[in-house]
Amino acid sequence: MKNDSDFENFDTSTLQQFGSVIILDQNFHVLGISENALQELELGNQENVLGESLKAFGANIFGKHTAKVFRLLTNIKDHVISRQIIPLKLANKRVYLKLSLHHNQLFIEWEEQFKKYTSAKKIHEFSFLLDAIQPNNWDLVCHAINRLLRFEHVFVVQVQETGYSQVIAEDTSDGKQHYKNIEFSKSFMPKEVFPFYSMCSYRYSPNLEDKNQEFYFNSSKVNLLESQLAPIPELHQIFLSQKGIKSALFFSIHVDGKFWGLLVAHHSKEKHIDLQQRKLCTFAIQNATSKYENYLKQNLLDRHEILKSAETELKLDLSKSKTVNCALVQHMPTLMNMVHADGFAIFNQGDAYFEGLCPTTQQLYEIVSFIQSHTEKSLFKDNNFRLNHAKNISGKLPFAGLLYLKVGLSNDHILMWFRKESASKALNLQFTPATSKRDRPKISVSESINHDIAQPWNDLEINFVLKLNQILKETIVSKLKERQLWNEQLLATNNELEMLTFTLSHDLKNPLSILKIGLQFLQNNKDTIDPTSIHKWYSNLIASTESIEDIINNVVLLCQHKTSTLTKEPIPMAYNLQQIFKDSSVIYNDYPCDISYGRLLPIWAEKGALYQIFSNLIGNAIKYSTNSVRATIHINSYFEDGQVCYCIQDQGIGIPNENLNQIFEIFKRGNNVNAIEGTGVGLSLVKRIMERLGGNVKIESEIGRGTTVYLYFPMVEDFPPSMLLD
Repeated sequence: MKNDSDFENFDTSTLQQFGSVIILDQNFHVLGISENALQELELGNQENVLGESLKAFGANIFGKHTAKVFRLLTNIKDHVISRQIIPLKLANKRVYLKLSLHHNQLFIEWEEQFKKYTSAKKIHEFSFLLDAIQPNNWDLVCHAINRLLRFEHVFVVQVQETGYSQVIAEDTSDGKQHYKNIEFSKSFMPKEVFPFYSMCSYRYSPNLEDKNQEFYFNSSKVNLLESQLAPIPELHQIFLSQKGIKSALFFSIHVDGKFWGLLVAHHSKEKHIDLQQRKLCTFAIQNATSKYENYLKQNLLDRHEILKSAETELKLDLSKSKTVNCALVQHMPTLMNMVHADGFAIFNQGDAYFEGLCPTTQQLYEIVSFIQSHTEKSLFKDNNFRLNHAKNISGKLPFAGLLYLKVGLSNDHILMWFRKESASKALNLQFTPATSKRDRPKISVSESINHDIAQPWNDLEINFVLKLNQILKETIVSKLKERQLWNEQLLATNNELEMLTFTLSHDLKNPLSILKIGLQFLQNNKDTIDPTSIHKWYSNLIASTESIEDIINNVVLLCQHKTSTLTKEPIPMAYNLQQIFKDSSVIYNDYPCDISYGRLLPIWAEKGALYQIFSNLIGNAIKYSTNSVRATIHINSYFEDGQVCYCIQDQGIGIPNENLNQIFEIFKRGNNVNAIEGTGVGLSLVKRIMERLGGNVKIESEIGRGTTVYLYFPMVEDFPPSMLLD
């Protein structure tokens, strides 16, 4: 035995009263021992035991079972078996002896045996209830457990991703529901208590009012949470005591290897539950959990098939569509429903599209700006976004939770899903520590309504969003390659056109020279030339015109085969027109100008072509308004005969009536432009682009009163409803 001086600094801790424990190292030396073990085994003071080999006094403890106990301990130490429970008589009392290994430390625990066996009738009844339990029917699980325990109250509490805990099932002796569907705040199940409950299949306290026993140990590495005798967390112990609860059982529930929640049973009187009954309850809960996991997996498989089908359909439409944006807009309801969102929005280089419960356009711009300034991650989620960040967004947000996905390195597309709040009642626990030795710590309970909290997105929904991100990235890269190829073809075409232009200008010189010389000759000699010479010159002139016609026809025919058609997609115009006006204002900064807008419908067209059209027209409206102190422009649109008509009206100098019928010809300008710079190319270009889009352009004008340009764009098909929102 060791001297007192060797244990000057040994530490103490506490355990519950209903059992005893001895902890050994790998060499069977005692690292720690409980107060009850010292007393029951009559081992004297802890100084006589700590650090000693159990083999020195094991025979006095286990008697005829000594060899068996040490053999089992050796097998557990060598990982031959994981743990063992054996009933035997110890200190003149029938006990369950539990042997186990935790972090290379051997635990020897024992507690009193209250029942020798569970009746066959009880087992049969219990088995019937187990077979009757359907997946996700936790109420029946509570009922089956309570038929065995006969407690006053049994309920299942699920710990949610938000940190709140919800009671999802309940069985009571009085048939009333006390907690079902009530939520506890984060303070009820803080993460600090997770290890206590998740480390063992159950936790047990026959009498919460019993004073804890001392535990003596000489190693700081001893972890008493591995013992069933570890005390219930003080927070829960005080809460239950204030509710008049004396006896409690906590069965941990793990789903897919993660701590999911607890099945809790409690009683207002002291109640000892035999180990056999606790093991039966553990088996029942594991059986129900297994069924629940299978239920979840089947749901995941069904959901996965739905998502897979949606992915396939989206991939197909993305490959068919000329642009990613158009395909996404057409699939907005599907993309919203696939992740069980209440709203969905697409942000694409200033353009915004909405489906369901969404913020305003201005709020969307602010949300994008806020998230981009706070994170570079492509995926961002916050089911408390309104609660956490509403102060950074103007106006009241109509949603509570946000899921944000950035696609492409240059923010080509930003997708956002929104969820409304799920308001619920919650019980808040406030811990008040004791202020003196006479006082006891207290828990005050208050009820509140949870606001600004949305249902979190689960792993399957997040995986779908990540898969969507991958699909879009691949599609964008594919479209970029297509565009790069198209640009290369366009460059080659431009080179050919340049050569054709040179050829055209060169080859037309000869027939034009002949025409010019012939006409001059005929004019100068009209009175003296003989009929034969006239006929000859007319033949030459006709041949020259035929040559010019052939050259032009050949060039046009070649151009028609080389020119690609414009790709059409539905283009929203509000943001584009605002940007064009800004650009034009910079170019013509000497001409102050105001602009107003009516309804701005989307247009089926090609974005670059629209920029050329509207930049020319808006630029003209500003440039030719020098008769006004400040230029004024109004832009409006409406549907007309299956077309979208855009009307651009200014109050400028106007176009003389005699010039209107030639205004679309290249190099033609009004004779009232005076010194205003220009080439006469812009309106000609507008007309040609409109014709390539299958549309038309019309102009009305009056000297001194301004000009109105009407643009008619044919509809390819109906616009997505989200594009027509005002």
